[in-house]
Amino acid sequence: MIIDALLRDQYSINAARKIAKLADSCLNKNARDRPTMNQVVEILKQAIQDSQKGTNSVNNNFGASGSKLGKKTPS
Repeated sequence: MIIDALLRDQYSINAARKIAKLADSCLNKNARDRPTMNQVVEILKQAIQDSQKGTNSVNNNFGASGSKLGKKTPS
């Protein structure tokens, strides 16, 4: 995962991953597969909480790559 160096120490890597996964899900071609605005708000709230916990910070994992975010499988 690539994160702007200016954001170092401001967000946890877990929060960054959640937001990246959310952004990806918002780009689904089929509107029914996209999250609702309520879901978006809840996921962003969780990401903020992750950042405030201060664990697993971006600084400790800066430059980590190769991890694939979970993809939503069609049901």
